[in-house]
Amino acid sequence: MEFWSVLIGVVSLIILFPYIRCLIKRLICCFKIKRICRNKQYQFHTTHPFWFLGSKRSTRCDCYVETANEVFAIKLFGMPRRPTVLIFKENGEYFIRSFIGLVSVGSLVRFSINGKAKGMPVYDFRYRYRDDWEIKTPRQILLINPISMEIRRQPQNGAEIIVGAGDVVNGMEIHSLPRFLGELENAI
Repeated sequence: MEFWSVLIGVVSLIILFPYIRCLIKRLICCFKIKRICRNKQYQFHTTHPFWFLGSKRSTRCDCYVETANEVFAIKLFGMPRRPTVLIFKENGEYFIRSFIGLVSVGSLVRFSINGKAKGMPVYDFRYRYRDDWEIKTPRQILLINPISMEIRRQPQNGAEIIVGAGDVVNGMEIHSLPRFLGELENAI
């Protein structure tokens, strides 16, 4: 009986580990964004109570950071598993590439498996947008947190291009947490 309890506990931990990782990374993200806003005297506004648990399927943005001249509308997009590649297609879809490694005769062979293409929701970056922000420059940020191993863009011809921090994909600036914090540090 004790063996089965331990086995179920270990299997549950393995299954839940990506989501526990995501929760911890989001809490760290929350703390860091709030700290930089406090230090730089920016205004931080949330759109719902548990904004740091924002889902990639939810269409509303999760929070705003208001500086003197800009308003950053932030939508959180999480990748629970680190050893994956997030690929955005030009037609508004995305898919996740996973990898399987096989050991054969002293070497490791890695095979990639492309997940099913999913439609990117049309995010509402003006959800609970304030009228007094209209005079400031709006920035639409897709904050990938936790982040995957790599982010790519796939144009119509099929060749893949690595997406750098700050690159615009489907009208949104793509950022990781460190790059976004650097962007906030340099904002006026």
